[in-house]
Amino acid sequence: MAAVPAPSRAAALTPADEANVARALGYLNGISTLRARFVQISSNGSYAEGEVLIDRPGRLRFDYDPPVPVLLIANDATLLFYDRELKQASFLPLAETPLWFLVREEVKLSGGVQVEKVIQERGTLRVSLRDTGNPDIGEITLVFEDAPLSLRKWQVVDAQGVRTEVSLVDPRYGMAIDAKAFDHGDLEIYDPAQRGQEP
Repeated sequence: MAAVPAPSRAAALTPADEANVARALGYLNGISTLRARFVQISSNGSYAEGEVLIDRPGRLRFDYDPPVPVLLIANDATLLFYDRELKQASFLPLAETPLWFLVREEVKLSGGVQVEKVIQERGTLRVSLRDTGNPDIGEITLVFEDAPLSLRKWQVVDAQGVRTEVSLVDPRYGMAIDAKAFDHGDLEIYDPAQRGQEP
């Protein structure tokens, strides 16, 4: 097993913690594609379901079921947030969102990535990470089933303290995913500058 590079840490890790972090990062870096249903619950009371697609590195898609009108698409360095009802789009640098931990080319403990805590109990491994270079991202906790290791959910606590948990349902790994799923060029986007110009 490859040694874990020495990061800055919020707390000292035991040798067992180090080994578990190395296992978790090795597992994540071994994922090429992921397709799953998801259930999303937030501490502010919101609830949503949908489908998630991940094609590493750099591509992901969260397609929310109605009545939630949201579509998220990442393609390389940019994350699109699209509201189907309002036909409005906004773009964020993917590296400034917690989703970057899941789709970066290599998940590793460098560049400011800090291990906050490691918990192993009852067949579950939880690894909490924080990007100290982007404090607004908050903390992400990856939750794995153990023996064998399998990613089952992640939890994000943002800078405002809102906790969002995304649970994977029937995840399938290594399947071919059409690259068109990550293309947003055909989305209808409302442009207020065009208002009143229609004939």
